[in-house]
Amino acid sequence: MLTIRILYIVICLSACIFSEIKSQNVVTDDFIYAPADSLEGLGNWYRSGLNTAFNIKVVAPGLVYTGYSGSALGNSCQIANAGNGDIVYTNFSDPIVSGAAYLSFMVRVDALPSSVTEGFFISFNPNTGGTNLNTALHIKRLTATTFNLGVRKQNPPAYSNSVFDVGKTYLVVLKYSIIAGMSNDSSSPYVFESGVPTQEPALPTAGTTSGDDYTGQASVYLNNNYAQNGLQGCDIKVDGIRVGNSWATSILSNPISAVSENSESKILARNFPNPFQSETTIKYQVPDRGLVSIDIYDASGVHCATLLHDYLESGEHETIWNAGKFPAGMYTCKVQFKGAVISNKLLRIN
Repeated sequence: MLTIRILYIVICLSACIFSEIKSQNVVTDDFIYAPADSLEGLGNWYRSGLNTAFNIKVVAPGLVYTGYSGSALGNSCQIANAGNGDIVYTNFSDPIVSGAAYLSFMVRVDALPSSVTEGFFISFNPNTGGTNLNTALHIKRLTATTFNLGVRKQNPPAYSNSVFDVGKTYLVVLKYSIIAGMSNDSSSPYVFESGVPTQEPALPTAGTTSGDDYTGQASVYLNNNYAQNGLQGCDIKVDGIRVGNSWATSILSNPISAVSENSESKILARNFPNPFQSETTIKYQVPDRGLVSIDIYDASGVHCATLLHDYLESGEHETIWNAGKFPAGMYTCKVQFKGAVISNKLLRIN
C-alpha cells in the first residue's frame, strides 16, 4: 500500500513538472516603438487585408495599471477611425493546440460618440489559417461615458452585465479553452479594474460556446473597424499584450528583459566586433526549431530594424547587421525565441 502511494505521488509530481516545462509565453509586446502613423511593420506586426485610410497607430504614452508587468513600459496602440480601418496581426512563437490560450492586455476607452454601436477590436486567429477571428473582445456603447464588454467565439457575442467607464484603464484576459467534443470549446473574458489576481478566478466576466471549434490558436489580431461599422468614431487604446498557455504565462508573465548569457536560458547570443564601425555579426544558438526574431533599437527605445523573423532549425546561426545608415551611438539587439529574450548592447563608432 505504501509503495502504491509513493508511486502515485511520483506520478503526480512528474505530471506537474511536465506541465511546468510545457508552460510558455508565446507573445509579449509592450509597444516600445516611437509614435507612428501605423503599427504595420513595427516589431512583428503585419497587415492583413486591404490597406485602408484608417491605420492602427502607435501613440504616446503607454497605459498604466498598477501591478501588471506590462504597465508604463512603452507607448500604446490606438483604435480610432471614421470608417473601415486596418487589421493587423502578430503570430505566436508556437501555436497553442491544447489546454487553453490566454491573451492579457490593458485597455482604455477614451471616446464613445453616438456613432458607436458595438464591435470588436482584438481577438485570436486560429492555427488553421485564413481569417477566422474568434474569442474577440466586444464593446457595446451604453452612453457617452459607459459601455459593456463581452466576447464572441463566432456569433453572437455574449455580454456581461457589468458597466465599465470611459477614461479608465482595465486589465483584460481573453481565454480560449480547447475542450474534447464538438462545438463546445469556450471563449471567455476576465476584466479587472484593480489588482492582478495570481490565480485564475473561478468565474469569468462572460462566456460563450456558440459556434464551431478550432484546433488551436496562432495569432493575435487588432481590428480597427475592419469589415464592421459599429466602432465608427471610437478612441480605444491597447497596451501590454501577453499571450501564454496558462494564467501564469499571460497575465503574470514578465516584461521583455535581458537574460544573462550564463543563465540557463533557451538561447545564447553575442555579437562581434563590439564596438564596431559599420557592420557587426550577431551569433546565436537555439535548442530546437522555432520562430526567431532579431530586432535593433536605438538608445531611446525606437525600433530601427528587424534583421530576422523566421523559423530556424536548432543549432548555431549568425546574422549580419549593416548599420551604415545609422548614426554612431549605443544600440540594443534583442533576440527572441519562444518567450526567451536576450538583449545585447551594441556600440557603433565612426
